Amino acid sequence: MRTNVRESLTAFGKKYSPFHAPDEQNWKSIQNGLLAIIFCMLLLMIFRCPVFAADKTGTGAITNAFNSIYQIIAAIVSSIGQLYLLWGVFEWATALNGNDGTAQSMAFKRISAGLVACLAPQIITLINI
Repeated sequence: MRTNVRESLTAFGKKYSPFHAPDEQNWKSIQNGLLAIIFCMLLLMIFRCPVFAADKTGTGAITNAFNSIYQIIAAIVSSIGQLYLLWGVFEWATALNGNDGTAQSMAFKRISAGLVACLAPQIITLINI
């Protein structure tokens, strides 16, 4: 049974430490492992098979499904933006009656965030062009 650190670093009569250079046998096994990895990578690069998954004959169903999901998400984002815009307008109207400048600036931030959320689907389509 190993009792201290020095004995725990000793196994099979050899001392293992991260601060010592590996001996010749360990260095050869490291080199052989690296050569095997490089050989496998070269084989994967040389012997490749073409994949015809990007053929445009069957992509219509998938594209239509993603377009319908995008339209649903765009409608939800736009409706939340409209609610946020209305909340900002009412908050701004309430803040005009008082003398609180912070409430007015927060209302303007809500109005601008609502406008961005309302126009986000149109902005995304303009960016994708």
